Amino acid sequence: MKRTALAVIGALFLAGAPVLHAQEAAAQPAAPPELKLPQAEVERLLEAYALIKQNYVGAADDRVLFDGALSGMLAALDAHSRYLDKDALRDVGRENTGEYVGIGIEVEGSRDQLRVVAASEGSPAERAGIKPGDVIVTVDGAPVAGMANGDVARRMHGAPGTVVAIGVGRRNRVETLRVTRAEVHNDTVHVRMAAAGVAWIRIAEFGGATPADLAAALKTLDGKEAPRGVILDLRNDPGGLVSTGVAVAGAFLPQGTVLFSARGREGGANATVTVDPRYYRLPDQPDVLADLPAWTRTVPLTVLVNGASASAAELVTGALQDHHRATVIGTRTFGKGSIQSVIPLSADSAVKFTVARYFTPDGHEIQARGIVPDIVVAPAIAADDDLLLREADLAQHLPATQPGAPAADAQREPVESTRTFGTRDDKALQAALAVLAPGDRRTSTLAGLLRKLGRGLTPGAAPARGSDGPVVVAGAP
Repeated sequence: MKRTALAVIGALFLAGAPVLHAQEAAAQPAAPPELKLPQAEVERLLEAYALIKQNYVGAADDRVLFDGALSGMLAALDAHSRYLDKDALRDVGRENTGEYVGIGIEVEGSRDQLRVVAASEGSPAERAGIKPGDVIVTVDGAPVAGMANGDVARRMHGAPGTVVAIGVGRRNRVETLRVTRAEVHNDTVHVRMAAAGVAWIRIAEFGGATPADLAAALKTLDGKEAPRGVILDLRNDPGGLVSTGVAVAGAFLPQGTVLFSARGREGGANATVTVDPRYYRLPDQPDVLADLPAWTRTVPLTVLVNGASASAAELVTGALQDHHRATVIGTRTFGKGSIQSVIPLSADSAVKFTVARYFTPDGHEIQARGIVPDIVVAPAIAADDDLLLREADLAQHLPATQPGAPAADAQREPVESTRTFGTRDDKALQAALAVLAPGDRRTSTLAGLLRKLGRGLTPGAAPARGSDGPVVVAGAP
């Protein structure tokens, strides 16, 4: 019996080359060589399985048991490796396309609350009366307190035309709103003028539709009048598709520019990624960067980041900073500098595991270190604010390989709410305006301070690394 089981498990490991379903892969991992299975460990697993099947108080489903074993195996590797079941795979597909069936809201968690940040215009949520600032208490009667964000999202998703009951906390009571699910486009790019001639482009996440949406926004700006400055806001952007990050950076950098390098254990995981269509589009897709206005590669540029800017958002920031294309403003980024590949095991399951690390064009490691802004502008701190956790705070995180990584509890700041972005309390945005529009009366005092501290800092030109370090603006208005 044990030999048969070992043969089956061996076949799983020694199966033909897997098909790569790329979520965050810059290169396909090499096909596994012939493996010598650790017989003692495999027998221990099978012994535990036999004990459960024979002695557990209830009926133990084989699929549930082995799904759990796979989940534990992947979770033991690092903070971003995991087993993907059918629901998780569906979420990966949604991220790739930017289309999903749901209710059309953006939420953020804070102090065990799930607060609505935005309800898309014309979305099922907006039609049902859900507004920004509402606190979601229940989904179909199940309390969301303590529930993982992915579980909450899956409860909101469903078949078009079906109804989900959303419990919203209002005036010390819970009001239940019935929302009919529909196909929703996940809008990730939002544009408005922050000052005369200065465009503020916020990217909420790097989804499949983001490059086309960004290109459309830049063309719209060109149709009015080419801006004299652009603020690219990547704060609270958790990242997403690496290909999208390549396209976003490519909108502001010339073709052929090196964006990052990937270094892994196997040679197939090593790559240098440039602004090139093969890295950001599929063969049957149009090149969204082909007909962008010429000014997008030369316009003075600032990038806003914070401790929740992660993964692909950090790749873009690091590339624009290293090439002196943008002045980076805000606080040190999250530090998620690893590449995950998603490889199917069956039609409804897959494994996602780390295959390489990212490095900026100048060779600086992102993993557990993050990107340090050129101008550090910390958000206001309130006594009861939750402190932000970064990559280095996560259990099982990959340690940095380069010296000088910040301690896990260093440079803590509060979790920023997107509701403060664009308001008069948005100090990072005001600092960006002071760099790009120093003549604006609202930012003239801050602009003078930046000129003094930055030693001639010019719009869109970051100071060289290692010269005088970042400019720190304390108490910026």
